[in-house]
Amino acid sequence: MAFLRKCWSFFGKWYGTIAVILLNTAIFFLAVNVLCDVVLDAQQYFKKRAAMKGAPYSFRRFHESLRAVHPHLSESEISKLIAETRKLSQGYEAYTQFRENPYATQFVNVDSRGFRPIANQGPWPPKREGLRIFVFGGSTTFGYGVSDRETIASHLQQILQDEGLQTATVYNFGRGSYMSIQERVLFERLLIAGHVPDVAVFIDGLNDLCFYDGEPAYTKDLQRFMAQGDMPLWQRALEELPVMKALRPLFARPEDPRATHARRTFASGQEQEQTLLEFVQRYRNNVKITEAISKAYGVRPVFVWQPVPVHKYDQTYNIFGQFDYDGYIPQLRPGYRLMADLAASGSFGNNFFWCADIQEHVKKPLYVDAIHYSGEMARMIARQIVDTMKQRGLLSSASQPT
Repeated sequence: MAFLRKCWSFFGKWYGTIAVILLNTAIFFLAVNVLCDVVLDAQQYFKKRAAMKGAPYSFRRFHESLRAVHPHLSESEISKLIAETRKLSQGYEAYTQFRENPYATQFVNVDSRGFRPIANQGPWPPKREGLRIFVFGGSTTFGYGVSDRETIASHLQQILQDEGLQTATVYNFGRGSYMSIQERVLFERLLIAGHVPDVAVFIDGLNDLCFYDGEPAYTKDLQRFMAQGDMPLWQRALEELPVMKALRPLFARPEDPRATHARRTFASGQEQEQTLLEFVQRYRNNVKITEAISKAYGVRPVFVWQPVPVHKYDQTYNIFGQFDYDGYIPQLRPGYRLMADLAASGSFGNNFFWCADIQEHVKKPLYVDAIHYSGEMARMIARQIVDTMKQRGLLSSASQPT
């Protein structure tokens, strides 16, 4: 008993001290994590603010000038349209990687079935009768910065109906950051689901050159996510602690400055030429695959090479002319020069429409930000698509019953 009393006395003497130390350690650990979380949130907030000021989607600095590209909207409506566009978000989608989440506001809406509604939107699924057109593309096709009724797809349906094709129904499958390969995969998924259009319009150029390595926008994020799958559960939980996130940059392996420089400035000389040739070949292959799939399903494919502000556009009228295009998308100018030469040779075939020059002699603002189209520009593109289809006899053949 004496031994037990001695042990209890010893334990009791140190228990309070150990308990206080452990409690203080836990409180300190919690406080450090809370502080790190606050600091990380603050960093993210200021990064977002800095990005909003300098990114190609920045509207605020040019708010006064935007009246020229939104002549039918009041100042408060322009502000609301901008706010609604800013709040668009994307979520995961199988095979294509991502898509715009369902969204419902006054000017900007996204249907839960994956398309953005247009003026006088037809039913889903599309009716068998009439001319059914699916339009694919990136954020310029989706229509970032304009209302539902001012997108290319919306104008396309209105022009067709005004010219006698009253049963024409158009669906806007444009999605932010999509390039031609993702559009083809989305097209395939729609076909597999039994949604077969008469015409499939693919509007590309900007994003294919922006992601010139052929990898979708969130590839690196998904690679990091998959790499975490090999970690034990306790390690993954530890990695998510704010204090670990704050310390991570201190232990990160420094990036090769040569790789960073090459990525920011693109390539030069032979390397640049080789990279662009690989880009063109990838686009050609994607067109061939899309044409083969379209033929199997009786769909008429149309490949539209879109306008961009740095190609044959009078910069006097570019509200965002001071934007650093060469810094953000350095491959855009050389890529368009190369594609212009190839398009002039007719090497892409009868289904390829070169629309990049339609702004050449237009002396007015056509962009609502550094890259996205105004409603007027969207209508010009839709008009060009309809006119070219008529000239090449594609519209009449596509409108025949299948």
